[in-house]
Amino acid sequence: MLPLFHDFEGRSVVVVGGGPVALRKARTFAEEADVTAVAPEFADGFDDLECELIRRTLEAEDAPEVVADAFLVVPATDDGGLNDAVAAAAREAGCLVNRVDERGDVVTPSRAESDRITIAISTRGASPATSKYLRQQIEPLLERADPMVALQADLREKLQSTDGLSSSERRRALWRVLEDEEVWGHLEDGRHEDARARAWNLVEGLE
Repeated sequence: MLPLFHDFEGRSVVVVGGGPVALRKARTFAEEADVTAVAPEFADGFDDLECELIRRTLEAEDAPEVVADAFLVVPATDDGGLNDAVAAAAREAGCLVNRVDERGDVVTPSRAESDRITIAISTRGASPATSKYLRQQIEPLLERADPMVALQADLREKLQSTDGLSSSERRRALWRVLEDEEVWGHLEDGRHEDARARAWNLVEGLE
């Protein structure tokens, strides 16, 4: 499988199931997508989500109706046969499928996040505990890197508007800043203006 970030803003996601696993999936996609959850009853926590809850008992023959117009479907019941029917109907309708009981078209990886950086981690289902461990190790590094991301974004914008610089020259300039310990030190101490001044000196070749 290829890792891919996808914008779910305004996309329709249907979660079939009302248990804890379905809740976790609904919570993940409700961050961006328009989520509808379908189940006879729902675990505590669903009412706190911004999603539509449809209380109904599903049979396999109901699957095509339930998945109609969805972009992504999550079969998340404890009934393997119903999950199969929902997945089959979703694929027939051209929807992506994120199964919880076996590998589907889409995997939702563990995420390590800071304000400006997101890293997805997956062991392809072999060891969720390892994914969690790696996430815990990586997150502090991302928080340290956030100010550098902001500085690089500013430098990149200004370099792109600078005449006479080739793309390779811009890349070398940005890497020079990334590799400079003094810039990192200023950022870690919260001295962002000093970091910016040092970065521009590096970019302009004054030091």
